[in-house]
Amino acid sequence: MWTCNAFRVVILTTLIITPAYADSEAGMIKSLKGLVSIVRGGAFMQASAGMKLMAADKIKTGPNSAVGITLQDGTLLSFGASSVSQLSEFKYDPVSRDGNMLVSVTGGSMRFVTGLIGKHNPSAVAIRTTTAIIGLRGTDFIVSVAGGE
Repeated sequence: MWTCNAFRVVILTTLIITPAYADSEAGMIKSLKGLVSIVRGGAFMQASAGMKLMAADKIKTGPNSAVGITLQDGTLLSFGASSVSQLSEFKYDPVSRDGNMLVSVTGGSMRFVTGLIGKHNPSAVAIRTTTAIIGLRGTDFIVSVAGGE
């Protein structure tokens, strides 16, 4: 009897917690060179190819470093040396292809290639820099921000 109830608690907890984590997964690190770190919930992690990227993760690249990221909607992000950025918002529904994203770039450079969110609803994608917010008007562009955080 006790094990049956304990099993039910585990199953219910898993069903409640799993959607929260599934919703926050944004993409994956496809490639990297040099020192790349991810800041998630205040904790620093060394990035590696194949690592999952979550919404709200901060991405930092060291000198002579770079990282390539593919988001769930097919958006490609590439960050150059000494870059600091954050995937401030990311939501995507693969069935309806609806979603939105906000990428903040506070230093360095980023190349952005539009995925399905931007192709279906360009106004749902924005890039924020230290001096401007860029609305999506093209499918492939580069952002460069002088300075750091």
